[in-house]
Amino acid sequence: MSEYRASGVYLRDRIARLAEMATAEDNRTAESATRAFFTTLVERLADSFEPEAAALYNRAFAQLIQASRKDPRARLLDGELERFGLSGEEDLIARAEKLLQISGLPKPINASRAVKRVIVLSRVTLGADVAITSVIIERLKQSFPDAEIVLVGGTKAPELFGGDPRIRFKEISYRRAGTTIERLLAWIDLLGCVRELTQDLTRGEYLIVDPDSRLTQLGLLPVERVVTSRRTHPVVDDLASEACEYLYFPSREYGGGTSLSLSELTSLWLDESVGEAPPTHPRLSLKSHDIEAARELVNRMRRDPRPIVAINFGVGENQLKRIGGGFEASLVARLVQQGAYIVLDKGAGEDEMRRADAVIAEATRIEREGRLVRAVEIDEARLAATGAEELNADILVWNGRIGMLAGLIAESDLYIGYDSAGQHIAAALGVKCIDVFAGFSSSRMLERWRPAGPAETLIIAVDTLQGAGNANELIEEVGRRASEMLRRGQMRSCK
Repeated sequence: MSEYRASGVYLRDRIARLAEMATAEDNRTAESATRAFFTTLVERLADSFEPEAAALYNRAFAQLIQASRKDPRARLLDGELERFGLSGEEDLIARAEKLLQISGLPKPINASRAVKRVIVLSRVTLGADVAITSVIIERLKQSFPDAEIVLVGGTKAPELFGGDPRIRFKEISYRRAGTTIERLLAWIDLLGCVRELTQDLTRGEYLIVDPDSRLTQLGLLPVERVVTSRRTHPVVDDLASEACEYLYFPSREYGGGTSLSLSELTSLWLDESVGEAPPTHPRLSLKSHDIEAARELVNRMRRDPRPIVAINFGVGENQLKRIGGGFEASLVARLVQQGAYIVLDKGAGEDEMRRADAVIAEATRIEREGRLVRAVEIDEARLAATGAEELNADILVWNGRIGMLAGLIAESDLYIGYDSAGQHIAAALGVKCIDVFAGFSSSRMLERWRPAGPAETLIIAVDTLQGAGNANELIEEVGRRASEMLRRGQMRSCK
């Protein structure tokens, strides 16, 4: 990356070596190289939100795909790409570049009466599905009131959107911790899913919307139908003519030069693609049983009118998003001493759970009003077993599903967390949030991933890449800002 930015020279041999390791038969080697490629290179390029970075992504990823096609385990990948007429790297790159030249549905839009099914691809990560995919779904529900909306994604999406009867779900497994071959083969499953959903429909009766999904590796892999040309092998339809059935949101390039969030840009892109409408915002549709269970649980903990602060310290395996120096435990302790109840998500994976245990151990050593702070951990089994008994706790530790966590956030007065899914969930639910944003690769990344919603949101940027961020000063700032936001909320409630 440094060489490319300094001289414009693309070090092809470095990508070739990385691709060789990423497709190694030894899983430890393959997983390590895959992690390096995606986390250190691909995600940094995507989060730059610059056309040049997007072009470099296309070039490097096309080379990786081509190298993977030679692996016997990827023969289905190779065969399907050949069916689409994509024989080499340049074909993949040319197709990706051509997507940027297509702007929405043909005008005027008469498709609202003809479209029977709209297929929306998940962004895979929950935060992006809230910030971007939910905006798309909300607008398409308005633009195509008689169409069935199908969200193709992982198992957790129904927990955030399953309360909406307009949405149907098709599960596609994408292993974010898997090898390169495993991640690419998710596209094969996607093709099967799309073909199943469109087999009974003709052109104009369905619409596929790709919000720069990881399922298509940010638009590099096609999902359009294949037709036979005058040549001797099948090729993909000319993309300009496919515009009526395939919409691609170029989230990394769209709105360049603006400081708008991805949610705001998605709404503007939809104006161009399916017709102008009032701004569309992120929206969740939680299942009723999660809403009711979360409300009951919070009521069992809340013995007085003290505010409730929901906290999540998950970083999605990106440790650069973390603040060290005892920040997490000290922040929770400070908020409890300031008089807040805490809803703490225990997180996912051994590392996050271990850190949550350290936070709990530290917080329960302090006293408040002459007694030790008490924490109670609740999981799915205990939730069902404890009935309606009062929870004599200052800290409620949730160890379970994202849908229930979202319900608990909805019952809170404030949300605090690192850059992850939590702040987007809070914003979409209308809950105030403080986003401690560390590990960002560019100022544009801060602007794009700003949570969007009807309630007050605050980003506290910490440049951990440059070694900045004093934990004690940050605890002071977050604690002070939290008190101010909660106080403003109480003043409005009194009015």
